[in-house]
Amino acid sequence: MAKQIITLTGRNTVYDALTSQQKIQSVLLSTAVLTDPRIKKIENLAAKRGVKIDKVRPEQIDRLSESGKAQGVIAYLELPQPPTLDEILKTKTNPFLLFFNSLDYEQNLGAIMRSAWAAGVDAVIVPNSGVHEITPVVAKVSQGGAVYVPLISMSLFQALTKIKDQAIPLVGVEVNLGQDYTKQNLKGPIAFVFGGEAVSLSEPLKKYCDLFVHIPMVKEAASLNVSVATALIIFEKIRQERA
Repeated sequence: MAKQIITLTGRNTVYDALTSQQKIQSVLLSTAVLTDPRIKKIENLAAKRGVKIDKVRPEQIDRLSESGKAQGVIAYLELPQPPTLDEILKTKTNPFLLFFNSLDYEQNLGAIMRSAWAAGVDAVIVPNSGVHEITPVVAKVSQGGAVYVPLISMSLFQALTKIKDQAIPLVGVEVNLGQDYTKQNLKGPIAFVFGGEAVSLSEPLKKYCDLFVHIPMVKEAASLNVSVATALIIFEKIRQERA
């Protein structure tokens, strides 16, 4: 399998990558920001790790970053091969997992990966259809999350069977089903199962769930964006555990 290289932009994102164990191929620094203290730290870290450093004109950074918000620094990172679900279940004492019935938009997957990273999710599992890999768009929107949270593409039914075998609670997130998500105990090992942008949980997937939660809404909207719903649910789990 060919190595997958993703582009990281922004001072904090690149700094975090350099302080991690991730494999950085090279770093580009804008000549306009070389005296900035944060950039100096990034340059020193890269040099200490033996990472190639190229100092380029500001317009080159802007062109390569696409968003134009690189803050004078770009890093090229070799995306690690994700662990298998079996490996995660063997190594994690309290697995924290997210399953999605279907995802059609790269931006949503990127936003999910970003929230998952911030919340300490152990893996995001998606089916082999739809959006199921780290594309440049997913990597950019995730702001580094795609590097640190494994994205596993596999049959959801096989994956959920493994979860059931481990007695990990499976919580379906579905409109008007189950309890208000803030009133359900979400502490400890858990796997959340979500629908997608335009579809609810399928009936076969619902049969795997041990219980359901929903996000109450004031107005009769069909549903929230899947990445927004994901963020609300997983940070409620974090809130409960910290409380």
